[in-house]
Amino acid sequence: MGVETISHGSAPPALPFFLTAGTVGAASLVDLPTEVPCNERDDRETTAMSSSWPDAPSEAGDELRRLARDTSDHVRVTAAVGLARAIERASAPARIDLVCTWALSEDRDERLALARALTWSTPVFVADLVLEQLAADSSTVVRAAALAAVAKHFHEDSSTYVRIVSKCLEDSDRNVQKLARALFKRARG
Repeated sequence: MGVETISHGSAPPALPFFLTAGTVGAASLVDLPTEVPCNERDDRETTAMSSSWPDAPSEAGDELRRLARDTSDHVRVTAAVGLARAIERASAPARIDLVCTWALSEDRDERLALARALTWSTPVFVADLVLEQLAADSSTVVRAAALAAVAKHFHEDSSTYVRIVSKCLEDSDRNVQKLARALFKRARG
């Protein structure tokens, strides 16, 4: 099957842009792609897997971890979508456990998948703490993806997210700095 772009039901139109933010060296948020290329078959499989989350979290989690570590960025983005759907379907306590487990992963690709997944609007009690940790990650792509997720959650507690973005203004990576500046500019209006 060919590659086509899709939009995700409950996700805002800008969601795919956020999911890809950790993988591109764009000069500003406006320069980033606005759609995630998804293979229809991969998306159906990920949907089915994340749909089984409440019933079989261990098997689904193992599969999402495998996909998050794939060599293809397309597959890694698909894993992030699956993780976002699993977070969405989990109970509040399970959501916290899931998010914290992935945030503390030693695997960079799992932390990247979580940062991308947190761009969805599903409420997570500890999202601010997790995004603060991910925005200080040793990996540049994780930090950039965390900033994209911060942009999505900025309205929830702007003072917390301003603090996170402020720390990224002096980031060692120029693109992360640019993303942080763009977030401040957008927040000011």
